Amino acid sequence: MHGPGPSPFEALATLGHLRVTELDSGCVNKNRNNNMTGTRKYLARTLCIGGLTTISMLAAPAALAQSSVESFFRGQTVRIVVASGPSGGFDTFARLLARHLGRFVPGNPTFVVQNMPGAGGLRAAGYIAKVAAPDGLTIAAVQGGMVKAPLLGLVGADYDSTKLRWIGNLNSEVHVCVAWHTSGLTTIKEAMQKELIVGASAGADSELAPNAFNNLLGTKFKIIPGYQDGPRILLAMQRAEVLGRCGWSWSSVVSQHPDWVKDKIVSTLVQWPTKHADLPNLPLAQELATNDDDRQAIDFLFGHLAMSRSYVLPADVPTERLAALRAGFDAMIKDESVKADFVKANHELAPMSGAEVNALVDRIYATPKHVIDKALKAIATAKR
Repeated sequence: MHGPGPSPFEALATLGHLRVTELDSGCVNKNRNNNMTGTRKYLARTLCIGGLTTISMLAAPAALAQSSVESFFRGQTVRIVVASGPSGGFDTFARLLARHLGRFVPGNPTFVVQNMPGAGGLRAAGYIAKVAAPDGLTIAAVQGGMVKAPLLGLVGADYDSTKLRWIGNLNSEVHVCVAWHTSGLTTIKEAMQKELIVGASAGADSELAPNAFNNLLGTKFKIIPGYQDGPRILLAMQRAEVLGRCGWSWSSVVSQHPDWVKDKIVSTLVQWPTKHADLPNLPLAQELATNDDDRQAIDFLFGHLAMSRSYVLPADVPTERLAALRAGFDAMIKDESVKADFVKANHELAPMSGAEVNALVDRIYATPKHVIDKALKAIATAKR
């Protein structure tokens, strides 16, 4: 005896004739009047119950993973290891992240900042790549240039940036060259015809960029190195020791000296590695290159600026914890109160998702060797 309902043979005979609307009638409202009777009604209901059970079974692992992540992060403290000293822009971005991210991560962990300066950022980069536990409780804020440090053969850069797990990026920097108003230069084309004396800090973009552009674009920058930092270069411009500066972030220009732009005390000559919304008509350095190799060399040297405020995890962090931190980051940067806090701190927010940062890192690592060699030759006279 097979019990109530149709026999197996009757059910099989009916299965091929059930319509979607009949299955819907059996699932949506078992009391709803419809024309199904007997075997057809019984089978529709049976398939509906089986389908709902299957859906529940499929949804269970995702729910368990979410619960597991929330349980793991609840009551925990997540360290953000910052590759700079306290109080600078790099540090303050990380502290803004620490202030807000916990609200958007399951379990609401506490985020704290730990400064780890040293070796131009390599100390913190090496720590996250080789020392930090891959448990999701240690994040590093490293300079974008550390991404390509292994490709340059720098001592201590024995890691693979493509294997690290990037959470996201808070700001994509655009750098510019500027000329002081007494220089007589107002365009990059003029800087290809007439010498412009620019101040520089050894090994910084203020030295690397004019060297690269002289060799790849044909500019005539005369580089005066030895200035300790950017503010001292700006002071030298005011004292007429030099007549320009390259490698100055546009966000710093508008926050430090907006009057210089408004009153045309400086002329902005060129921008890189991407165009800023404020500067739609200013030439992009790559567009001035006369061949693909030179364009790729500029991208290789300075493309990391697009991820200048990035946050990264060790390589083997559990997938569900990486996903939770990425989702929290993505939700945080869309929050209006977070945006307002960045405005209040006078920090530009131009974010990228973790997946976008990973894609950029992959592109940098895919640069052909002959292009890397050309890029390094272009900055060979700079101290690195």
